Amino acid sequence: MTTTPPYLTGHYTPVAEEVSAIGLTVEGSLPPELTGRLLRNGHNPKPGVTPTHWFKG
Repeated sequence: MTTTPPYLTGHYTPVAEEVSAIGLTVEGSLPPELTGRLLRNGHNPKPGVTPTHWFKG
């Protein structure tokens, strides 16, 4: 039985595409001093390669 390592599922799933999302709806309010971008940086193993450790990928 093959199971997917926990570091490759859920919030840790590798990102296969780059997205530029603009004009999104904000619920509540953002602090006025908040400026800039939100970037998600994570491991993205090569296609077909399953890393054997959390930090390899």
